[in-house]
Amino acid sequence: MAVDNFIALVDVPDYRYDKNCVSIDYGKLADDCDTKTICLMSAIRELSSNIFCISEDKKIDDERLRSLSGAIMELTDLAISTNKVAQMASYLSGVKGKESGKCHSS
Repeated sequence: MAVDNFIALVDVPDYRYDKNCVSIDYGKLADDCDTKTICLMSAIRELSSNIFCISEDKKIDDERLRSLSGAIMELTDLAISTNKVAQMASYLSGVKGKESGKCHSS
């Protein structure tokens, strides 16, 4: 299996096919990942704001600019990954809830 990036490795085990996963609370997992995604996006916004301020300076610190840009790229991958987990966990929470006759919120 060839994997080019972190996002491709992120997956949520599906209780329907992996009996070791029946105790996963998909609703709580979805909520947790949604919260983490929001926090990551807030950090990305703050870093972007810093880059904007730096770019307005007459004397631009190239190293600081590159460092902030790199942090944004890494945080973006993490945000995409936590969003991917949240979406899959939310879906599985609904499927599991429908099977058991219970409504699981996410």
